[in-house]
Amino acid sequence: MAQRSIFRRLSKRFFITANLVVVLVFLLACLQPWLNPEQFWFIGFLSLALPYLLLVVAAFLLFWAVAKPRYMLISAIALVLGYRQISVLYNLNHQPFTAAKKESRLRVLSWNIRSFQGAGTGKVDKRANADRIMQLIDTTAPDVVCFQEFGQYNKPGLGENYVKDMEALGYRYHVQSKDYTRVKYYYTNGLAIFSRYPIIAQKRIPFTSNPESLLYADVAMPLGDTIRIFTAHLQSFKFTPHEMEALENASAQEKEVLSKSRNIVAKMKRAFRNRGSQADQIASYLDSSAYPAVFTADLNDVPGSYAYWRLRGQKLQDAFLAQGYGLGRTFLSLAPTLRIDYIMASLNLPIEQFAVLNSRSSDHLPLVADILLPSGQNALQKKPAGKSRKL
Repeated sequence: MAQRSIFRRLSKRFFITANLVVVLVFLLACLQPWLNPEQFWFIGFLSLALPYLLLVVAAFLLFWAVAKPRYMLISAIALVLGYRQISVLYNLNHQPFTAAKKESRLRVLSWNIRSFQGAGTGKVDKRANADRIMQLIDTTAPDVVCFQEFGQYNKPGLGENYVKDMEALGYRYHVQSKDYTRVKYYYTNGLAIFSRYPIIAQKRIPFTSNPESLLYADVAMPLGDTIRIFTAHLQSFKFTPHEMEALENASAQEKEVLSKSRNIVAKMKRAFRNRGSQADQIASYLDSSAYPAVFTADLNDVPGSYAYWRLRGQKLQDAFLAQGYGLGRTFLSLAPTLRIDYIMASLNLPIEQFAVLNSRSSDHLPLVADILLPSGQNALQKKPAGKSRKL
C-alpha cells in the first residue's frame, strides 16, 4: 500500500509539473504579437508549434477532468489567456464559395505560383503547369490577380511570356516589382499585380533586409471607387530540396536532420528576424494608405506570428476569419497547419466570400475573396426596403 501511495504522489507531481511547463511554453508562444522577432527571434519557433501546444494543453484539460477535476484550472486559465491566439488558428464559419460574382464586388485572387514551375522540371512540364494556372484564373474570373514569385522572361524567344498570357485573359493592366534579375537571360522574378481595370498609380517599396519588396497599385473601379492593392512576399526559410526532404522525413532520416540542424536553424533565425523588420516596414504603408486597402501576401509565417498581427493591426480584417473554414492550410509541404498566405482588407470593405482553392500547380494554394466596394454599400443603404411576406 505504501509503495502504491508513493507512486500515486509521484505520478501526480509529474503530471502537474508537465502541465505547468506546457502551459508556460504555450503562454510564451501567445506573446508573439508583442515580441518582435528582430530582437526575440527564438519566439518564431514557438509560432510554428502553437497549434500542437494548444492540443497538448487541451489534452491535459481532458485528462484532469477524469483524474482530478480541480487541476483543470491550470489548462483552463491558459486557454482563456491565449484566446486571442487560438481564435486565428481555425474558422467554423462554413460558407460555400459561389462562382457568380455580384455587382459592386471586387474579386481578388492571390497566389504564390513558384515561378510557374509546378512539380515538373522540364520546359514542357512548366508550360503545361502554366496552362493549368491560367485556366484556373480564367474559370475563377477575378478582377485583380496578385502573384508572388512571378518569374517572367522579358525578351522573345528566351522563355515563356506570362504577361502576354494574362493579357489574353483580359488583364490589360499590370505592374511588376522585378526584385530579382538575370540580365543575361532577360529574366525577372518578384511580385506582380494584374487588373481588368485601370491602374492609376503604383509604387515599389524595397525591403531594407533583402532584395524583395512591397508592391502596390491603385485600381480605378467602374463606379468611381479607387482601391489600393498591396502584395508582398516576406523572407522565406530558403530551405534546399534536401533540407525540405529531411524535415518531412525526420523520423526516417534522423541522422541527416541532425547533421543539417545547424544550417536549418541559422536559416530560420535569419528569416524570423527579417520578417519582423519587413512587417514593421509594410505596416507603415498599410496604415497610411490614401484609399481603402486590400493586402495580399505570402507572409511565410503562421497566424500566431508577430508578422501576422503587426500587419493585420487594427485596420485590416483577415478574409479567412471572415468567411473561411477549417484550418485554412495554404502551403502543401511540411505540416497540415501552415496557413501562411493571406488576403486582408480594410474594415470598411466587407468580405462576402472567401475560399482556398484546390490546385496543385504550386507548393502554395491560391486564395480568392469577393469584397463589397463602397459604391455597392451605398447602393444597399439607398435601396428602399420592400414589404416582407411569409413563405
